[in-house]
Formats: sequence, C-alpha cells, structure tokens
Amino acid sequence: MNAKTGLLGLLGVLIVALAACAVPTAEMAKERDRQIVDLRRQVDQLRLQVKAKDDEVKVMQTQLSSAQKMESQVRALEDRLRVMDDIMMSKAEDIAKLEAQLAAAKENAAGAKAKAKKPKAEAAPSAAEAPAKAPDAEMKGK
Repeated sequence: MNAKTGLLGLLGVLIVALAACAVPTAEMAKERDRQIVDLRRQVDQLRLQVKAKDDEVKVMQTQLSSAQKMESQVRALEDRLRVMDDIMMSKAEDIAKLEAQLAAAKENAAGAKAKAKKPKAEAAPSAAEAPAKAPDAEMKGK
C-alpha cells in the first residue's frame, strides 16, 4: 500500500497544482479587471474621437456646400459680366459708326452750304460791290 499511497499523494499534489493554475488568484482577477477597465476607457476615448471627427466632417461638408454655392454664383456673375461686356462693345461700335456718319453728314452739309453760297455770291454782287466785300470777308476769316 505504500506505493498506492505514494501514487495517491502524488496524484493529489498534481490535482492541487492543476487547480491552482486553473483557478485565478485574487491578484490575477484584479489585474484582469484593471485591463478590462483600461480597454473600456480606450474604447470610450476612441468613440469620442470618432464622434469629434464626424462632427468635423459635417462642418466641412457644410462649408464645402456653401463654397460650391458661392462658386456657382461667381460663375453666373462672370457670365453676366461677359454678356454685359459684349453689349458694351457692340454699343461702342454703334457709337463709333454713328459718330462717323455724323462727321460725314456735317462734311456733306458744309460742302452743300459752301456750294449753295458760291453761286449766289458770284451771281448777286456787281463788279463794284465785290471789291468792297472782300476786306470784310478777310476780317471775318481772321
């Protein structure tokens, strides 16, 4: 029975050793709980960071949409400005044409007036009046 008792004793020691390894001690439980709490804190911090990034993304999306609206307004204003510039250029061309026509009309009127005065001046004065009027015409020209 000695061998049996020795084997049973060794078997008991082995069972106690296995039980000690399998059952966590109070220190191991506290360490595990502390790690769990640390992991939960990290998870909470990461969630807060994600929420902050989401809020930042929303703000940036709002800014982007307002910038896009402003860009479309600028494009519309540029288009209107181009149209107005084209109108102004065509009006300037029209004014230049009208001024040229006015100058030509004035020249034609002055030429017609000169032609109209020339035959009357030659036909109406007599030989004696012509020399008397000549100094007056020279004075008016000066």
